[in-house]
Amino acid sequence: MVGMNNRTDSIKIPGLVETGLLYSAGAILLITLGSYVQRKNFNTGILITEFALILAPSLLLLIAGKYNVRHILRLNPVSFMNLFIILSIMAFSLWLVAVINMFNLWLIKSVFGRVMVTELPISQSPLLVNILLIGGTAGLCEEIMFRGVIQRSFEKFGAYFSIVVTALLFGLFHMDFQKLLGTFLLGILIGFIVYRTDSIFAGMFAHFCNNTFGVLINFIYGKILPSDMQAMRADMNYLNEYFYMLEGMPVFQKLFTVGAWALSALFCAVVVAALILAFVLNTSKTVKPVLKSGFAGLFPGIAAFIPGLAVITAVYVLLAFRMKGIPLDLFFGLGR
Repeated sequence: MVGMNNRTDSIKIPGLVETGLLYSAGAILLITLGSYVQRKNFNTGILITEFALILAPSLLLLIAGKYNVRHILRLNPVSFMNLFIILSIMAFSLWLVAVINMFNLWLIKSVFGRVMVTELPISQSPLLVNILLIGGTAGLCEEIMFRGVIQRSFEKFGAYFSIVVTALLFGLFHMDFQKLLGTFLLGILIGFIVYRTDSIFAGMFAHFCNNTFGVLINFIYGKILPSDMQAMRADMNYLNEYFYMLEGMPVFQKLFTVGAWALSALFCAVVVAALILAFVLNTSKTVKPVLKSGFAGLFPGIAAFIPGLAVITAVYVLLAFRMKGIPLDLFFGLGR
């Protein structure tokens, strides 16, 4: 039997119809039940969203389909050296992704006249709780769904194709086109890490590191920023103010500021590239090449993703209307 790789060629892999339905169900549940429980109580809502709406359906699919869970999820150990390299990659990619997100936000502001990104309401909880909620739960639950199940289902069309498509689905799933480029890049990076190490634990660790770095930065900002700046930062008004300030700068000062961003991002990119090269060399024995079966089976299986993508598109359209100041009462209050 022709299978997915040269080690376990008789083990079946979830099909696109199954993972498409999983993705669509997750998107619908996230925008309905997930958003509701998070508005009621953020901490409890995150736990319900991650474990009940993302993790549980993913595991249920594998169990009901009698799949080899260890193989599908890549439940394999990761060496300490690889963990160290992954930690370094995520640390240096943090600013690179931040600059890309700033570019994304600048494009959004150019189109809509403003940005409307809000910070997570994590300042009310202890630091350790936030790390476990934002870093731990997302690293565990989202990695099992995306890199564990969905990326596996696309691998028969090529390892790198599966990484990119899964990263795009991952980015869209976050329901915010204002940060789509950065989230997409992060998804590619984590997908590559999982593929090269043949371990979902590597992806969980990378995801945990990225989110935890974000929590720590927010915590530090909360300690050093004056109270009035913290209040402004709570609804991200400071980004609009920063863009207005940047636009009003003299040409030379503007070029210097943008150039400083670019040079710092370029430095981080060079370091990340060097770390990825070291990572590739260090994972030469763990990577498991996949056997491509062509794109004949891509359709109609991928159609199962359409309901979820339609829901996400609707959310994006409502957000766009809101940013343009168009009343959302016409849409039955769904955008509130």
